[in-house]
Amino acid sequence: MKKVYLASPFFSDTQNERVEMMEKLLRSRGLDVFSPRENQLKGLEFGSKDWRDAVFANDVTNIHKADLVVAIYDEEDAGTMWELGWAYANRIPCIVFNESEKVMNLMITDSLHAYLGSREELEAYDFDKMPRSRYEGEMI
Repeated sequence: MKKVYLASPFFSDTQNERVEMMEKLLRSRGLDVFSPRENQLKGLEFGSKDWRDAVFANDVTNIHKADLVVAIYDEEDAGTMWELGWAYANRIPCIVFNESEKVMNLMITDSLHAYLGSREELEAYDFDKMPRSRYEGEMI
């Protein structure tokens, strides 16, 4: 079973709904998903040094354990972009899901293994064969 690190912001109701949808969809495809949204280390005080250290270490550890990173591209969230960069630097394939019509950053688009621009593409993607697909839209 492939291990997936799910990178995404989860700061609003809309973002949380999108992450929950992705968690369910990936798991329905037989993937083992680590989602930071579900692993918030609730025993620690939010924002404290201990919490920050533990969350950072937990996320980095789980990126390293992953066979691939799936990221939800949502307004270039800094944490998600860092997770993609770290995965790429460690030769972990990155797949970006982006339903918006936004212009994407060149450093993200050219580091991807695959770009999925709709739920239909996401649902049809073969996570076993992992075909490459480039982002062909507008870039900055």
